[in-house]
Amino acid sequence: MADYNSGYTGPQIDAAIALAQTSLQTVDTGWGDYVDTVYTSGSPFLVSADTDTVLPNNAGTVIETQKPADVTTFYNGAQITGRNGDSILATIDAILLPTGAGTTFVELWFDIGGGIGTLYKRIISFPKGVGVARPLNYTTAAYTLNTWEANGATVYIRANGPLSVYDIRYVITRTHKAR
Repeated sequence: MADYNSGYTGPQIDAAIALAQTSLQTVDTGWGDYVDTVYTSGSPFLVSADTDTVLPNNAGTVIETQKPADVTTFYNGAQITGRNGDSILATIDAILLPTGAGTTFVELWFDIGGGIGTLYKRIISFPKGVGVARPLNYTTAAYTLNTWEANGATVYIRANGPLSVYDIRYVITRTHKAR
C-alpha cells in the first residue's frame, strides 16, 4: 500500500492545511455590511403606489473588515457590485410600514440593466394591514456575470399602495470566487 505522506512530517502537513484554509477564508470569501443613515422611523423613505422605485441606501455606516482582498466594495452607494463569475448571497433588511388601506404587498428585485434587466423578483405580503410595521428580510443567492459586473445591480421596490421604508441595510457575502 502506498504511503501518500512519504517525505512530509506532521507539522509540514498541518502547515499546508492551515495555509489552504487561511487562503480560502481571506481571499475567496467574505462579506460587507452597508447601513443607510438617512431614512429612519422619524424620517422614512416614501414609496408611491404602483411605482418602480430605487430603494435608497447611502451606505452611511459600512463594515468591510471581512471582505475579500480583491473586492474594492460590495456596494458603492448606488449598486451592488459584482465580478464576472462570482456568486454572492445578498440580504436586504428594512422596516416596511404600509400607510394606505390598500397596501397589501410589495415587490423587491435587482436590475442589472443591459439586455438582462430584472432579476430575483419577490413578492412580500402584508397580512397585518395598514399602520403595522413589518420587517423585510429579502435574501437571495445570485451569480454575477459580465452584465452585472459592468452595470452593478440596483435594488428596486414597488408596492400596490403607499408605503414608508426605513432602517435599510444590505449585507453582501461572496460565496464563490470566479475561476
